[in-house]
Amino acid sequence: MNPTVVLVHGAMHTPWIFEPLRERLTARGIESRAVQLPSSDPDSAAAEGLTEDVAVVRDTIEAVGGPVVLAAHSYGGVPATWAAAEAERVAELVYLAAFALEPGTSMMEWMGGDFPPTWIHSPDGRAVKAGDAEQSIFSGVDPVLTAEAVKRLNWQGMRAFTEKLAAAPTDVPLTYVVATEDPALPPAVQEEWAAHCAHSVRLPSGHSPHLSHADEVAAVLADAVARAATGG
Repeated sequence: MNPTVVLVHGAMHTPWIFEPLRERLTARGIESRAVQLPSSDPDSAAAEGLTEDVAVVRDTIEAVGGPVVLAAHSYGGVPATWAAAEAERVAELVYLAAFALEPGTSMMEWMGGDFPPTWIHSPDGRAVKAGDAEQSIFSGVDPVLTAEAVKRLNWQGMRAFTEKLAAAPTDVPLTYVVATEDPALPPAVQEEWAAHCAHSVRLPSGHSPHLSHADEVAAVLADAVARAATGG
């Protein structure tokens, strides 16, 4: 059975953000699925946390019924890391300018205990949203696509940032796509995480390489699928 790519979006996003990438994967004959993380919701009161995100990623992997290449962007790297430690079907984990935290660490701890000053807090105090997404998240992305992506951003639940990563895989091959022009997640940090991966690729991209360099990211995932299919 050919491996399926399971895509995990970042904070505030929806599966829509992967449509350009999924079109390219389909053109290569690669099946893909994209999860909706419950921590991202248009209703701040309904936005959940990391543990619920992990459960959804894990359930999606199990529903595939065969080997999976798990690919995650930004915050999505946290629930993907945890799920990859628990789901036997994951043949490779690909980080797309994603957080590759150590177990026992939370996003809030990594950020030094506070959110970027440009982020907006919901009136109920239960969620946040980036206030400068055009510059921080979508730099280098086509302006029309950026406008649509910004319009679709949700609130991100606070527990996604405060809950600690409980586990990380020890026997799953890792690939890191370093976005070398990322204004949101420092490329130097990405390079540190990439150094611990079996494979790494560098793209002259901002924080959303799946949008600005969809063809190149599709090629990276196709390579991962090929390795998973052959056990290489």
